[in-house]
Amino acid sequence: MRARRGFRAGLLKWCVGIFTAILLGLATILITLAGPTLASMMSTSATPSGQILSTRNTRLDNSGVPVTRSFQGTRGTNTTQGTKGGAAAGARGRAAAPCVDKTKRYVDCGNGTVTDSETGLVWLKQSNCLSSADWEGAKKAVAGLKNGDCMLTDGSSPGDWRLPTQKEWEAAMDKALMLGCSGPTLTNDAGTGCMSAGPSSFTGVEADYYWSSTTLEGQDRAYFGDIDHGHLLNGAFTTSLRVWPVRGGQR
Repeated sequence: MRARRGFRAGLLKWCVGIFTAILLGLATILITLAGPTLASMMSTSATPSGQILSTRNTRLDNSGVPVTRSFQGTRGTNTTQGTKGGAAAGARGRAAAPCVDKTKRYVDCGNGTVTDSETGLVWLKQSNCLSSADWEGAKKAVAGLKNGDCMLTDGSSPGDWRLPTQKEWEAAMDKALMLGCSGPTLTNDAGTGCMSAGPSSFTGVEADYYWSSTTLEGQDRAYFGDIDHGHLLNGAFTTSLRVWPVRGGQR
C-alpha cells in the first residue's frame, strides 16, 4: 500500500511539472509573437510632425501584423514670396502735379509743362515738338511721350500724355473769342488779353489746326481745334494735322 501511494504521489508531481513546463512554453511563445506588434504600435503612434502618413501605406504581413511602408512624404515649405511694387513689378514713376496759380490763367511749371489754372489741364510747353500726323499717328505719338522728350523734366511716363478733348479745346479758346483775339485764338498767361499781346509761357504755337481725341460717332472722323479762328471742325482720320499733347485735367 505504501508503495502504491508513493508511486501515485510521484506521478502527480511529474504531471504538475509537465503542465508547468507547457504553460511556461506557451507564455514564452505568446510574448515572442506580441513583440513585433508592440514594436509596430510604438513606432507608428508617435508620428514626426514633418511627415505625412497615408493609411493606404499600411498593410498586414503574413502573420497578421500591421506593417507601415516607408512611403512618407515630407511637408514642403513654400519659399517663394512675392514683392509689392518695385522694378520687378513694373512700377512707373508719377508725373509732376499741375502748378496752379489762381492769379493768372497759364503758369510755367519750369519742367517743360504749362498749367491752365482754370481747368487744371497740363499742356506741353513746346507745342510744336511733335510732328504733324494723321489721327492714329497723333494718338500714338502722344501716348509715347515721356520725361526727357520735348524738354520735359516732369517725371512723366509713356501713357501719361494724350490729345485734348473737344471740350478742352473749347475751354481753351472761349475766353480768347470773347476778347476778340485772332490767330492764335488763345489768351496770354494772365488770361486778360490775347496770346499775341503776351506774355505767354507757350512756345511754337501756330494759328493752325490741332487734333482732338473726340471722334464722330459711327464715322472715321475726329474733331480738331481751329485756333486760327477759334472754332471746332472735324476731319477724316487720314488728315495730317498738328499735335499738341496734354495730361491730367477733367475730361
